[in-house]
Amino acid sequence: WTGSNDGPFHVTRNNGKTWTNVTPKDLPTGGRVQFIDASPHRKGSAYFAVYRWLLGDYEPYIYRTDDYGKTWMRLTDGKNGIPADWPTRVVREDPDREGLLYAGTEFGMFISFDNGSHWQSFQLNLPNIPIADIKVHRKDLIVATQGRAFWILDNVTSLHQLTSQSKPSDVYLYKPRDGYRTRVSPTNLGPVVEYYLPTAPTDAVVIEILDTRGAVLNSYNSDSVGGLRGNRGGGGMPGVGTAGPESQPEDPDAAPAGRRFTPPPRVTKNAGMNRFAWDVRHQAGPVLPPGQYQVRLKTGGFTKTEMFSVLIDPRVAEDGVTLADLQEQFEHNIRMREMVTAVNQLVTRVREAQNKLKSSASDAEKLAQVTTIANKLMTEPVRYGKPGLQAHITYLASMTANVDQKIGRDAIERYAVLKKELDEIRAEVDRVLASPSTVTVP
Repeated sequence: WTGSNDGPFHVTRNNGKTWTNVTPKDLPTGGRVQFIDASPHRKGSAYFAVYRWLLGDYEPYIYRTDDYGKTWMRLTDGKNGIPADWPTRVVREDPDREGLLYAGTEFGMFISFDNGSHWQSFQLNLPNIPIADIKVHRKDLIVATQGRAFWILDNVTSLHQLTSQSKPSDVYLYKPRDGYRTRVSPTNLGPVVEYYLPTAPTDAVVIEILDTRGAVLNSYNSDSVGGLRGNRGGGGMPGVGTAGPESQPEDPDAAPAGRRFTPPPRVTKNAGMNRFAWDVRHQAGPVLPPGQYQVRLKTGGFTKTEMFSVLIDPRVAEDGVTLADLQEQFEHNIRMREMVTAVNQLVTRVREAQNKLKSSASDAEKLAQVTTIANKLMTEPVRYGKPGLQAHITYLASMTANVDQKIGRDAIERYAVLKKELDEIRAEVDRVLASPSTVTVP
C-alpha cells in the first residue's frame, strides 16, 4: 500500500512489480495521505488517513477497504462522532481486537468499537493537540503528539473486552493482562487488575488473590490498609527486623535502601474505572513464584473471578534462573517467615519474663537463667555488639528475600543450623519458665 502527498492511493500484490491506482472516487484531489494501516486481522483490508486542511478543507477523511482497494468506505462523514471540521492525521486497528480503531485528529483522540461506523472521544487527560502517530505495543497504547510529548496508556485489555452488551450500570471485573514478577516498574509490568464501578459503593470493595485450587493467598480491602511490607531490609517479610531496638539495634553503616518501606497496594472504589496493581505477595509477606492465579472481586452482592498468569522476568530467566528455582525460593522464604515469627515471639516472651522477674526481685536464680537465654537470643545493645540468634535469623531471611535468585545450598544448610539452635533455646525457655511455646517451625 502507498499514498502520496497529493492524494493518490496505490497497491501492489506482486511485491512491487506492478501497481494499481485504488484512489477512492469521492476523495477530493490534492489531499495528503498521512498514514496507512494494513489490517493485522484481514488480508486485503487497510485504513487510510488523509488531510486537506493545507488546502482550506478541514473535513476528516478516513477510509477503509476490505477488497484490496476495489471499493472504499469513508468512516468519517462528520455525523458519526468525529466533528466535520476536525482534520484526521492517523488511524490504527488494534492488533488484539478486530475492528477496534484509534484515530488521531488535529485536535485529539477518538476510538471506534465497530470498525469505524461510530466514533467517540478518547481524549481522557490528553491536551487538545494534533495527534501525530499511534502505536499499540504489547497491549499498551502509545501516542505521539505535535509538540506535547509522547503519551502512553498502559494496558488497554479492558477495551478488548467491552461489548455492546456491556452496561454502564453494571459492576465489571475485566480479565487481567498477564504480568511479570519483576522488581522493575512492577505497577506497570506486573499483574494489574481493572474493574468498573457504576457508582462509588457504600460497601467495601475486596480483591482476593487465589491459587488455581481456590485457596486465598492474599486479600485486600478498600476500607482498610493491607498487611505489613518490607522494612529494614526484610524484603517485604513481616516481622523481619521488627523485634525492637534492644534486640536488633540499627546498623549506623547500613545503606538507606536497606531501611525502605514499600506500602501495600490499595483498593479503590471510585465511580468508573479502577486499577489495582498486585505486588505478587503472599499474605505472609514473601513474593509468590510465577504461575497461574485467580483474582476475585467482591462488593455488595457482586462476586466475579478471573484467571491470569504471572510470568518470570525475562532478564531473570536469561541469567539462568528457572521457575523451579523461584518456587524453591518461595518455599524457603515461607519457612524463614515462620522462623522469624517464632524467634520474635520467643524474644518477646523472654523480655517480658525478664521485666517481671526484675520488678518482683523474688527469684534471682531464675532471672539469671532468663538473662543467659536473652544474651543468646538478642544482639548486644552496643555498637557492633555480638549478634544474637534473632539477628542471624532475620539476616538470613532478608538475604534470600530481596532478589529473584536460585537459593544457595549454604542458605538451606544455614536454615537447618538456626532451626536447631532455635529449637534448643525454646526448649530451654519452656523448661525455665515451665510453659510451652505456641509457635512451631516446621
